Amino acid sequence: MHGDEGLMTLREIFEDELKAYNLAWCRGCEIGKSHSRGFVLDADKTMVHLDSEIGTRSSLYRGLHEIAHCILDEKGLRRFECEAQANSWAAERMRLLGISVPRKTAGKGRTYVSRMKRWGRNIRKGRAK
Repeated sequence: MHGDEGLMTLREIFEDELKAYNLAWCRGCEIGKSHSRGFVLDADKTMVHLDSEIGTRSSLYRGLHEIAHCILDEKGLRRFECEAQANSWAAERMRLLGISVPRKTAGKGRTYVSRMKRWGRNIRKGRAK
């Protein structure tokens, strides 16, 4: 624990979660995907790619969501099912840590999963105009 009162920062909580699952954190590399949104490569589930300071509950949720993709069994699941499973795990983990899940963030996650379920790989077509 760190800080004046022994409380951990959200970033320290995220780093502890990475350590607990023996995962690395990449904040930017030459892979052509967006580190700002976060991702995990199917071929390398030992690294969370996410360029974030992890300073808000929303960014912690996003980081935990990416950790979930590394540690949960996603074999045989459709992409939207993987996303829904990662959302659920991240929300439950935050609750277990005593941190409330931002409603807006959770809502965006549900909306994303719904669009993905309907549009699949053409998810951009499902965006609200």
